[in-house]
Amino acid sequence: MKVKVNSRMPHPYEKYEKYENTELWKKIDQALDELVENQDIEEITKREYIVGYICKKVIETKELK
Repeated sequence: MKVKVNSRMPHPYEKYEKYENTELWKKIDQALDELVENQDIEEITKREYIVGYICKKVIETKELK
């Protein structure tokens, strides 16, 4: 049985890399630090995915206005 692979599947985090090193990223990362430190939340997903996803949603919301 042959399996044909057309292209490399992108890593899910890659789509969020463009938000790194932005003020938005830093603020969200800081807020998550505080929530984790206060034991308000427990992270089970990598921080990069969480921060990147929230950045994406915030920017999409701003674009809708």
